[in-house]
Amino acid sequence: MNNLPAKLSTLQQEISALTEQLAPAGADEIGQCIEGLMSGGMRISETITAANPVEEYRLSLRNVPVHGLRRAYVKLKRGEYENISKAFIPLPAELAAMANAECRLIREDRIRKQETLRAIEDSVSRTLPSSHGLMDLRVTHRERAIELAEKGFVRVAEGVDHLEFAQLAKSRELPAGSVHLWAIDEVWSPIAVRVNRSRIQTKLNVQPPPVSPERAELTRMLALPDASQVTAEQMAYRGKVKADIEAVEPVEEERAA
Repeated sequence: MNNLPAKLSTLQQEISALTEQLAPAGADEIGQCIEGLMSGGMRISETITAANPVEEYRLSLRNVPVHGLRRAYVKLKRGEYENISKAFIPLPAELAAMANAECRLIREDRIRKQETLRAIEDSVSRTLPSSHGLMDLRVTHRERAIELAEKGFVRVAEGVDHLEFAQLAKSRELPAGSVHLWAIDEVWSPIAVRVNRSRIQTKLNVQPPPVSPERAELTRMLALPDASQVTAEQMAYRGKVKADIEAVEPVEEERAA
């Protein structure tokens, strides 16, 4: 796993090099190839009746890989092809087929490397921690949203987190059967409804009332552990503290209301 980045980089470089070899030959390279064969003594077949035979080759070979054309050129110059006339340049279609055949192994090698690269990337994506899989879950929830829409569900809210959805469901703002797609923060309802989110958000944003210094001190004292032996006087004082807290709470609740 530690060498994985280097392996991926090497594969990408090799695929790029193979892709470059399979790039189509340019018009100039095609023309130079035909002229080079002619200068070596090979002639253009008389069956080509075009006014400019070289242009015919350019048209037929324009999508041929440059690497294949160069290899075919060298083999023709050396007479390495069997059953090919050494006096005439192959017809445009024949030369194109020969050049493509020279690239067959390169194409197969590129396909193998591309498949290996995809397999490694898929394996990495499956073994990543769940925190790295959020995007995949978003895709899953987006597909789920499409399925819900096909079933007649309606998107009634966006940007809804877990807490707000729980409050919406508790307040009966949402019909039964509503679905929260939390990875994309959407709520889908089986029927079209208008959701009053402002009231829920206001409720969620309400801060708890401030605790008075007196109540804080009394609560702190009440939380202190009892001694191993509690006297009647201490028990009476503890009861007084509880009574003081109860006397403070109604006032604060009334103030908050």
